[in-house]
Amino acid sequence: MNAVIVIPARYASTRFPGKPLADIDGKTLIQRVYERAAGSTSARATYVATDDSRIFHHVRSFGGRVVSTREDHQSGTDRIEEALGAIEHAEGWACDQIVNVQGDEPLIDIGSVDRVIEVLQSESAVDVATLACRLRGEDEFRDRDVVKVVTDLFGNALYFSRAPIPHDGATLARRHIGVYGYQARVLRAFPGLAPSPLEQQEKLEQLRLLQNGFRIRVLETDKPHLGVDRPSDIERVVHELRKSH
Repeated sequence: MNAVIVIPARYASTRFPGKPLADIDGKTLIQRVYERAAGSTSARATYVATDDSRIFHHVRSFGGRVVSTREDHQSGTDRIEEALGAIEHAEGWACDQIVNVQGDEPLIDIGSVDRVIEVLQSESAVDVATLACRLRGEDEFRDRDVVKVVTDLFGNALYFSRAPIPHDGATLARRHIGVYGYQARVLRAFPGLAPSPLEQQEKLEQLRLLQNGFRIRVLETDKPHLGVDRPSDIERVVHELRKSH
């Protein structure tokens, strides 16, 4: 089976314009994410998908693989779906699984990403696989910027929410980590699905899949990912990078 990692990267950002090209201890953010993702032992290829020529040429400059996408996508998943066709054309083979790795996760644990791929390749009934970790206390449980997920007894997602779910159940919830692995058939179906009521209420596009009956397997990791949402996050990331060397 052929799995590919795709990293969506947009220049425009409300909180941090130009974020993919921000310097992270001598390398850009997008280069650090790409190099980490390219270390996968389960993916056949890694690509950046971008609508910006500056990012496109920068990825090419450090030897990365990159495809151009339209500017008008409503979600990152739509951008990944467009990139899928371009990647298959460039590589000359069909993709069976696609993993969306966020372009602001320079410390992503690639072993966890490989686990996502392995589950998709070994369990065809799993439509989508993603990651979650334990919450770090009551503050995270109640923080609306921290997406919580609860699962059934088999590890399949029941619901994702910005609210503290379940009621008074911080030990039962998990913090969602935004890595998504899709069976190719699911990714191709996504753009044809109308935004669902729960997705619109929570502003979480994975709820579109749940409301349409797709199965999302949630894999637990003990390695929470430290992302770059704002310029102030760079110092923390640099500190962690230096600790790991």
